[in-house]
Amino acid sequence: MKSIRRSLLILTLAIGALGASVGAAYAQSAKGTFTLTHETRWGNVLLSPGVYSFSLQSPGLPAPIMVGKAGSSQIALVLPQSVSTERPTEDSKLVLRRDESGESFVSALYLGDLGVRLQFAPPKAQTPAAETAKLGPIAGPQPGK
Repeated sequence: MKSIRRSLLILTLAIGALGASVGAAYAQSAKGTFTLTHETRWGNVLLSPGVYSFSLQSPGLPAPIMVGKAGSSQIALVLPQSVSTERPTEDSKLVLRRDESGESFVSALYLGDLGVRLQFAPPKAQTPAAETAKLGPIAGPQPGK
């Protein structure tokens, strides 16, 4: 796992073939696919490299996004921190950033067709495990000489 994290630090922020082909199946819903070239955190979910699909039933809060890896039956639900409207465009994109430790995470999902931006909180800094050291005998107060 440590070697994966080390290689993650070396990888660039570019997403290989981001194919966020978003289509509105019906009003205010979206589906799309994207490809991750490196391990990326999205909310509390750690996604390995590969091809993924996502779906959004409604862009209103809480706006859960269902994310699944191609060939897997597992689905993750990710909640945005905020949802805002923008001018509709033809461009949709998944925005990745890196935290202080170099870990990649999803910071935003722009759904151009719907004119919606979903913003995601950065992962919480992980507190290192506490270390302890065994103490020797503790000397009591010395009687006055």
